[in-house]
Amino acid sequence: MIDYGNYQGRNADWTNAFVAAPRYFTDPAGEPFGVLAMNEGIETIMPKLPHKRYHPDGDEITKWRILLYSKTKGDVIGDTDFFAAMKKLVTGGYILDDNGEFVLIKALTLSELDALMRGGNAAFR
Repeated sequence: MIDYGNYQGRNADWTNAFVAAPRYFTDPAGEPFGVLAMNEGIETIMPKLPHKRYHPDGDEITKWRILLYSKTKGDVIGDTDFFAAMKKLVTGGYILDDNGEFVLIKALTLSELDALMRGGNAAFR
């Protein structure tokens, strides 16, 4: 489990942030997975535990991905495992606030999104 820490009380402004809404897909093996999006240059609100929060058709989905969109490129640049990405965002200090169920993530640059997707830690030190 990811230790999100306690960011409450930082007086972060959540009002202009993008709220990531889940979308659901099935992989080639027939296993369902959920996807949440993150956009370049926009603060994002993400659930801390999407597998506990969202249950389409009453089913628990354990596989989650983050889709990364670049406004600079005008396209999706890739995707990454939700839990691995969130761990990097937490340890890198990219979480601005935490309300218990959701976290507010700072606006990321294209290079930060790319590092998040590729698993590199260069942008997250």
